[in-house]
Amino acid sequence: MREHLRLIEKKGFVHRTPGRSRALVVVRPDGHLDHDLVRVPLLGRIPAGDPAVAIEDTEALLSFPAFLFSGSRLFALRVRGSSMKGAGIFDGDIAVLDARSEVADGTIAAVLIEDETTLKRIYRRASGLLLKAENPAVRDIKLSPIEAEHARVVGVLVGVVRKV
Repeated sequence: MREHLRLIEKKGFVHRTPGRSRALVVVRPDGHLDHDLVRVPLLGRIPAGDPAVAIEDTEALLSFPAFLFSGSRLFALRVRGSSMKGAGIFDGDIAVLDARSEVADGTIAAVLIEDETTLKRIYRRASGLLLKAENPAVRDIKLSPIEAEHARVVGVLVGVVRKV
């Protein structure tokens, strides 16, 4: 473990303070040390597949270097399912989202449809709303204009965290 840390420090990804245990600081891409952390609430799970009942329950507070994710109202959801695997979002990943409701076409976002949520790429059409899966084995969700009135974006994807 010590050798791994030494090599990571040598490559410039972290800085260790000599003589102190657990004194690692992540180095930003611009080479500066980053002591600023952002705390992001992990609020439960979101299906990357068919929509499921949305239940908001803070499981944990996750700490990340502040430069990793943009947004002023960040929250996280654990992804369930494989509908977004073509976008590099896999079952068990943590989706970090910014609580915004305005999105451009093609943006990946958490969408609330009445009381169910799903993570999809969003497209607005004259025929309604298209929630596109990034897996050909999973069907897209098409909402008529009337159904789309009951759907709202609750967060825009700003990053993904994967446990390795």
